Amino acid sequence: MKNKIGLISGFMVSVFVHFGILLFAFLFLKEQAPIQKELFHSISLNDYIVPQVEQKIEQSAAQIEPEKAIEKEQIAPKKVQPKPMPKNIKNSQIPKSSKTEQTAQNNAINNAPQKENLAQSLAKEQDKIAAQIYKIISAYIIKNYPKDALRRNQSGSVLVSFNYNSSGVSNAQILQSSNIKSLDKASLDAIEKTKHLFPKTNKNFAFTLPVSFAIK
Repeated sequence: MKNKIGLISGFMVSVFVHFGILLFAFLFLKEQAPIQKELFHSISLNDYIVPQVEQKIEQSAAQIEPEKAIEKEQIAPKKVQPKPMPKNIKNSQIPKSSKTEQTAQNNAINNAPQKENLAQSLAKEQDKIAAQIYKIISAYIIKNYPKDALRRNQSGSVLVSFNYNSSGVSNAQILQSSNIKSLDKASLDAIEKTKHLFPKTNKNFAFTLPVSFAIK
C-alpha cells in the first residue's frame, strides 16, 4: 500500500516538473517569436540588390556616354569653307563661253522689243484687213440675200474661217452653222464672189469672221 502511494506521488511530481518545463519553454519561445519576425521584416532584399543594380547601371552609362561622344565627333562632317573670289578680274580672264552667253542674252533682250513691235504691227494689219473684208462681204449679202430665205423671212449668222495671202483665199469653211442651208451656202458664196476685192497683202493671215443675214 505504501509502495503504491509512493509511485503515485512520484508520478505526480514528474508530471508537474515536465509541465513546468514545457510551460517555461512555451513562454520563452513566444517571447522570442516577435523579435525574430521584426528582424525578418526589417531586412529586405532591396537593401542589397537595388544599390548594386543602380551602381552597375551608372557605371555602364558612364562607359557608354564617352563612346557615343567619340562616335559623334568622328561622324560629324567637316565644314568646307568656300574660297574667296578675287576682287579685280580682267575681261581677258573671263572664260569665252561666259562671254558668248552674255552676248546671246544681250541680243535676246535687244531683239525682244523688235519682235513685240512686229507682232503688234501684224495684228494691226490683220485687224485692218479683216474689217475691210467684213464690209465687202456684208455689202454683197445685202444685195444678194437668198431668195428662199426672204420668202420664209429667215435670218441668222454664220461663222466662217479662211486663209488669205498674196495668192488669194484658201480653205474657206463654216465653223458655226446658222442651221439654215441657204444662209450657210450664201456665206461661202459671198467669200468666193468678193475675194478679188479684198485688200492686197504679202503676208499670210487666217481670218474668222461672222456673216450676218438680217431682213430690214
